[in-house]
Parts: sequence; C-alpha cells; structure tokens
Amino acid sequence: MPTSMDSMIAKGSGAVRSLEARMHGLTGVFRTLAEQHGEVSALMRRVVGHADKRMDLWPKIRQELLSHERGELDEVYPALRQFAETRGLADRHQQEAGELSSLIEQINRATPASDEWSRFFEQLVTMVEQHAEEEERDIFPKAQKVLGPDRAKQLEPRFLAAKKSAVSHPV
Repeated sequence: MPTSMDSMIAKGSGAVRSLEARMHGLTGVFRTLAEQHGEVSALMRRVVGHADKRMDLWPKIRQELLSHERGELDEVYPALRQFAETRGLADRHQQEAGELSSLIEQINRATPASDEWSRFFEQLVTMVEQHAEEEERDIFPKAQKVLGPDRAKQLEPRFLAAKKSAVSHPV
C-alpha cells in the first residue's frame, strides 16, 4: 500500500506531466494518459534503489500499468487503427503491450528480495519510461492531429471506464 507521501509524489508528477501535455496542445484522453504516465513513473522511481518499497508499491504499480494498458488497448488504439496515418502505431503498440504483460508476469514470479526481481523491475522501468516518452513526444501529437480535439475529449471517459473495469475485473 503506497504511503501518503508516495501518493502525493505520484500525483504531483502526474500534474506536471498533464501540464506539459496541455502546453504541447494535447487534450482529452492524451492529456490524461500523460498524467497517468507521470504518476506511475514516480511510483516506479520510488521503488528503484529502495528494496523496502517493493512490497508496498509493486501491487499498485502493477495495477496501474495493467489497467492503463487495458484502457489504451480497448479504447484509444482501436480509434487510431481506423486511420492510415496511425494504424502502424496502433499495431506496434499491440506488440509492446504483450511485452509489457510478459515482463510484469516475470516480476510477479520473482522473489521480491532477489536480484532477479531488481533486474526485471529495472527493465520494466526502462520500458515504461521509453514507451511513455515515445507516446507523449510522437504518438499523441500525431493522434491528436488525426482524431482532433473533440474526439480526443470523447475518448477520455471511455478510456477511464475501461481502465476502471480492468481494476475491478483483473485478468
């Protein structure tokens, strides 16, 4: 269970990412996704180098990553698959989602106090940070342009509902 300090740091980092996204013209679901990237990245950074945080934060990090991914796969990327300009991005995201799930399962099978757990977790941090940076720098601006701000805003509640459903009904 994250402490209130962990939660405050995550929320603050998410708010910064949301503001940066808005400054770059992102709205609706794309701004929300960037905010969530900031929150989970902050939680992940709290674990790196702090073995005592693993047991407390890993369940929350796992839940956030998997539910975020489910929301993207169910609502965001299918919308992008409808357009030639973003279809390849959606296809590549589908592949990366499988890699993310596989790495999360490897972490779940590892002993939290082990070097193996640390190694897998560090791979996950790198994967998530690179993925978030690519989405925020390249994919979201292109998607916002293709979909338009109104559609980006319409996708936001659908993404949030899919994410919430994934939390309520984990795989």
